[in-house]
Amino acid sequence: MKKSTVFVLVFALALVFSISDLAFAAKVIRVSLCNSETHPQSLGLQLFKKLVEEQTKGELTVNLYYNSQLGGERESVEQVKNGLLEMATASAGPMTTFNTRFMVLDIPYAFNDYNEAWLVMDGPAGISLFRSCEEVGLKGLAWMENGFRHTTNSKKPIVTIADFAGLKIRTMEAPMHMEAFKLLGANPTPVPWTELYMVMQQKVVDRQENPLANIWEVKMYEVQKFTSLDGHIYDPMPLVANLEWFNGLTKDQQKIVETAAILGQNYSRAVNAAREKYIVGLLESKGMKVNDVAEAEKAKMRQATQGKVIESIKGKTDPKFVDTWLANIEQARKDIKAGL
Repeated sequence: MKKSTVFVLVFALALVFSISDLAFAAKVIRVSLCNSETHPQSLGLQLFKKLVEEQTKGELTVNLYYNSQLGGERESVEQVKNGLLEMATASAGPMTTFNTRFMVLDIPYAFNDYNEAWLVMDGPAGISLFRSCEEVGLKGLAWMENGFRHTTNSKKPIVTIADFAGLKIRTMEAPMHMEAFKLLGANPTPVPWTELYMVMQQKVVDRQENPLANIWEVKMYEVQKFTSLDGHIYDPMPLVANLEWFNGLTKDQQKIVETAAILGQNYSRAVNAAREKYIVGLLESKGMKVNDVAEAEKAKMRQATQGKVIESIKGKTDPKFVDTWLANIEQARKDIKAGL
């Protein structure tokens, strides 16, 4: 082989490796979301994107994929776990497939309001839950807001516990959700988020349950007549990353990503909390009837479901963690009332 030919080959290889190095200099973070770009969690992640890209000066680029473009919640987290995707958000229900400790978020009527829930999610119990994700190759970053789950119905409002009897209700693919509704007397049917509207339109089930943001976003007012604010489950959307990928970032990049995720979380919470009162008015303007469920009736629903669901969860995950979770809820309530 001539020296000139060897030189050309060496130069070409050097150029290829140089281009490759440049390509990997800027890391792309692909984030899978199941909701639209205007959902509270999406707005929080838009802030996350802005902060990460600005503060890393372009070293990290964030691409957000809305409306389950990359797959449903369960599929997206599976991709993150297997290193095929950098990040995803999912409801707590689908997360239980990968980490059974997430079942504590399926305890019905566990929280009375957002302040109680946020204190637990951001406190030792929530931090411990995220750390346990590392056992399955996931890095928990933040709790994007989804909100309390409520019940919509095509036949009648939920006023008392007796109103659950015999009605078919769509739930997430979450065993503890299904068990809770069985204990209330309903007939739960798991349906993926991506199929929800079609199922309701075809009247496969009588009712469904979702946070207000989702009820509005998926236009439940077109296929349902009643929204009952029973708040049976608080359902945050954990933002998780592939642990190996995250550990491959520089320490500075990791800090920026973690901080931006928390700021995005807090923004999504604020947006959701402020927006819910407007959503109630919008649903009513579309012809839906919205009713609050009295605390006395919620107490009956709690009594009928909570103890047995907790017992079931303890049989499927670490019972000590379940006890710690419940103790943290009680501590949050004490802290809120301290000095009163």
